[in-house]
Amino acid sequence: MASLFQGSLFRQWSRRRKSTVAQILDSDEPTKDQDHTLRPLSRPVGVPNPPKPGENSGLDLRSWRQRRDDLFDYDKHLVRRNQLTKQAAKPYFRDWTRANYHRGKTFIAPSRIFRADKSLYFPNLVGSTLASPSTSSDTTSVLRDRVSVVSVYSGHWAELQTQTFADKESHPVLAELVSETERHNGPLQKVEINIEEDWLKALIVRTFMGRIRKQRREQDWGRYFLVRRGVTDKMREAIGMGNAKIGYVYLVDWLCRIRWAGSADAGLAEKAALVAGTNRLVEAWRKEIEERKEVAGQESAMRAAG
Repeated sequence: MASLFQGSLFRQWSRRRKSTVAQILDSDEPTKDQDHTLRPLSRPVGVPNPPKPGENSGLDLRSWRQRRDDLFDYDKHLVRRNQLTKQAAKPYFRDWTRANYHRGKTFIAPSRIFRADKSLYFPNLVGSTLASPSTSSDTTSVLRDRVSVVSVYSGHWAELQTQTFADKESHPVLAELVSETERHNGPLQKVEINIEEDWLKALIVRTFMGRIRKQRREQDWGRYFLVRRGVTDKMREAIGMGNAKIGYVYLVDWLCRIRWAGSADAGLAEKAALVAGTNRLVEAWRKEIEERKEVAGQESAMRAAG
């Protein structure tokens, strides 16, 4: 009798699990009749809170007491089970299949930068750089107080796509703008973030670190990040990375806000929009610096008078 009851419970659990996986697949996968027309990115992308160094390191910083409490927390078990179910139901070649349309391009970059008061933030990521491969560095420390063209990719194909936006050969106008800004001690910089969550791929990249250094100027070594962990699906969705196999480019201001974004291969209009947006942010940064100096001078004068 007990064995029959256990068998009935197992069959019910199996049916519920299959229906759950089927629901996830139905909601996650595009149908054959789905429209693959590219549309402009009409809303700001990013996370709602300003980034802080140390966030999203991917390390478990909980104490033993917290781990013990979480072990017996049923609600957290349900959340974790849902996450694992989604990962198990995600088709392995889904992103490559989506790359068949428009070479993986998920949206058309906007023609103008997002308004400052509406913009969201670029999350902090933790990884090693070409300048210090044996220690961890934060992207926020590099992005703060600068205007940055940030390339995010995973794999060589995605890297080539980001180069159509920011490389000297593919986009000489932007390259010249960066060089001119550097000559006048301006804020503009290029940052690369290579996300390799697979330990074997990350090991291969580390093996060729010396070759990667030779391809870049020494002053850019601290702006190349190799990130292994801490990038969640929720974070990817927030910053508009709908396909992990293609490259994305972000224009980030001095407060780490995403003011513009592009995906996959750059179009002519997108290149022009990136340059126009970059010029606007550089000018806005200069005005901000002048205002800060003016306020600091007034405060200094008031202290001297008092």
